[in-house]
Amino acid sequence: MREGRVLLVHGLSELERNELLGAGFSLDIIDDSNAGGTLEDILEGRSISYEGKPHQDVKIIIFYGYETNDELKEAVVKIRKNHVFGAIMAVVTENSYRWKFSYLLEHLMEEREENRKIEQERRAREESARQ
Repeated sequence: MREGRVLLVHGLSELERNELLGAGFSLDIIDDSNAGGTLEDILEGRSISYEGKPHQDVKIIIFYGYETNDELKEAVVKIRKNHVFGAIMAVVTENSYRWKFSYLLEHLMEEREENRKIEQERRAREESARQ
């Protein structure tokens, strides 16, 4: 397994990537040249081309190597506050380490949609309670 902290990034602009680098983050960029592999492949520098339907144009930041929740929380807050708005954020787990990036992307998009629905329902309940 790879040592150290790194952000696996997909869909970020060059400006956003440069801002993260300038803030001291280490980045691995996920694009069609390596998105056909697993997170393990990407982290190990193996280029397995992606040949499926085009990935959605979505910003994703995947955290790897953060030892504690405090380190992770500090990084997430710093990124959201100062560098990248609207990105889906995830953490590499023992399970997701061996997932293909395309599978993880699909999973994250489904999760994002579920969270949006839950938030809409919560807001609707709050609004009806006020009336």
